[in-house]
Amino acid sequence: MHKTLIALIFIFFSSMANAKVNAEQQSLLGKTLTPFGATRAGNGGLIPEWVDSTVFIDNQQPLFIITADNHTQYKMNLTAGQLALFKHYPETFKMPIYPSQRTFTAPEWVYQNTYKNTLTAKLNTDKSGFVDALPGIPFPIPASALEVYFNHIARWRGKQLTNTASDAVVYKNGKHALITRKSIVRFDFYNENIDSNNFVSLIARVTAPASKAGGGALVLDPLDQLNNVRSAWLWDKGRRRAIRAPNLSYDTPVTIADSLRTVDDTDLINGSPDRFDWQLLEKREIYIPYNNTQLSSKDLRYKNLLSKQHINPEHTRYELHRVWVLSASLKKEWRHVYSRRDFYLDEDSWQVVIADQYNKQGELWRVSLSFPKFFPDMPGIFPVINVFHDLHSQKYSVMGLQNERRTQNEFNGKAVKNSLFTPSGLKRFLN
Repeated sequence: MHKTLIALIFIFFSSMANAKVNAEQQSLLGKTLTPFGATRAGNGGLIPEWVDSTVFIDNQQPLFIITADNHTQYKMNLTAGQLALFKHYPETFKMPIYPSQRTFTAPEWVYQNTYKNTLTAKLNTDKSGFVDALPGIPFPIPASALEVYFNHIARWRGKQLTNTASDAVVYKNGKHALITRKSIVRFDFYNENIDSNNFVSLIARVTAPASKAGGGALVLDPLDQLNNVRSAWLWDKGRRRAIRAPNLSYDTPVTIADSLRTVDDTDLINGSPDRFDWQLLEKREIYIPYNNTQLSSKDLRYKNLLSKQHINPEHTRYELHRVWVLSASLKKEWRHVYSRRDFYLDEDSWQVVIADQYNKQGELWRVSLSFPKFFPDMPGIFPVINVFHDLHSQKYSVMGLQNERRTQNEFNGKAVKNSLFTPSGLKRFLN
C-alpha cells in the first residue's frame, strides 16, 4: 500500500473524533485492517503485510547499521529521543536495522472481543478510563488520543505473568547495581472468571541483594485511577507489616531505579492521563526495537550487555514499523517533572515502544526504549527489557533482566486467588 493511501486512511479515521464507529467501519477489521486495527498491508518496502503468522526468522544479519556518522540520512524514520542518543553518545550508540517481521498475534477470542468492542466501548465521562468493553483492545479504530492511550493500557499481555527478574542501575562509569524480584502480575481485565474490581493486580518480593531481600510490594490498579486511586502497600521489614503507600503514582520517583524514572514511567507510561493534554499525531514509520530474541539469550552475560551510557547495541534489533504517535503536554494547573511526553506505539500490538520525555524547561531529558519480542506461550508481544536513559546524568536503568537466571516468563498459569492480593497475602508471599 502506498504511503499516500495510508495517509488517507489515517485522515479518515482521525476525522471520526467523537463519532461512533459503524458496522461498515467495523467490517474493516480482519480485512484492510488487522484484527487489532493496524493497517494490514505493507508499505511496498521494508514493512511487510501482516499475515497472522508467529514464524520468526532468526539468525539474520543487519541490513545496515545506523551510526552517528550516517544517522541524519535516516532522521525521518527516527524519534527525537533516538536522535538525541546519537548526539550524546556518538562513539558508541548504534542501531542495527534488520528485516521487518510483523510477528504480533493474539488468541482468537481476544480478536473476537476486540471486534465487538468496536461498536460498544467508549471513554467514561471523565475520560479517565473506558466502559462497555470486553477483554480485548477497546478501540481498534480509535477516534482520539486517549482512546489510543487506553489501547496501550488494555493491550493483550496474557492473563497472568510470573517471573523472577533483575533491575539494574548503570552508572556513568559503567558500574551497575542489581536488584532482583519475584513478581506475579494478574491482568484482571482478561480474567473474566475472576471476581475483581482491579484492572491489574501485582505482588512482588525482593530476593537480592541480601541487604534488600525480604522486602516487597502489593499494587492494585483500577482502570480509572482518577476516581479510584491505586492501592499500594510496601513491606516494612523492621515492623514486619504491610504499610500503605499513598503516593505511588504520577511523578513519584522510583528509588530502586536511583530515581531515573517515575512511577508513571513504568511500562513507559501508565496510570491516570488527567494531568496532561493529549494529542494524536499522524502515524509514522519509525525504526523501533522489535523481535529482540538475542536480548533474552541465556548465554548473554550482564557484563557484556550493560555497557556505559546505554546497553550494548550489538545485542539489539531494530526494524521499520508503523507507529501511532501521541504527544502529551502538561496542563497549566498541574505540576509534574515532565512538561511534555511523546509516545510511539507499535501499530500491531498497541505497546508503547519509545517514550521521549522533556523537562520543565522544554529540553529533552529522558529517552525510554522498550525491547519486545514474540512469546509463543502468551501468545503475543511482550518486553524483554525496558531501558530508561537520563541524558543529563548519563545514567540509565533497565527493567526485566533474566539472562543470568534459569527461570523465564511464565504466561497464563493458573490464576492466583484474590486472597494473595491483600496485605495479609503479601505477608504470606514474603515468608
